[in-house]
Amino acid sequence: MTKVLNISERLKTKDKKKKAELYRDRMGAIYRAIQCAFCNLKCSMCGRYLSKEEVSRSLFSSNDGFNLCESCGSEFEDFIKISTNQFTSELFWQKDAWRKLWSSWVDYQEALKAFKDSPEFRKLIRELEDQP
Repeated sequence: MTKVLNISERLKTKDKKKKAELYRDRMGAIYRAIQCAFCNLKCSMCGRYLSKEEVSRSLFSSNDGFNLCESCGSEFEDFIKISTNQFTSELFWQKDAWRKLWSSWVDYQEALKAFKDSPEFRKLIRELEDQP
């Protein structure tokens, strides 16, 4: 009887390793998504890559938590002015759906920043750093 292998323990160990690998992959995906969202070299709205000159002269830069290209920066400025009733746009696209788009984008940026600054995200980074 001593030569009979206990396969159930091996299966449990294999399943445990598979779950740990999936867990690490998911943590890595979250980390990469946050890292990409805060990339200094792309527009946070449209995703276009920015040159160093564009980043340096941008009205909205990584100091604000995001970078915007010149076009998106102008649209965002208009959104701020319209939202604070400092400006009424005559541009045909700057209507309700456009305001909702920018409002949702601002909420998304705030959610990204809140998660990036959370203790859970810091723990996730530590977990990833501790892995071989």
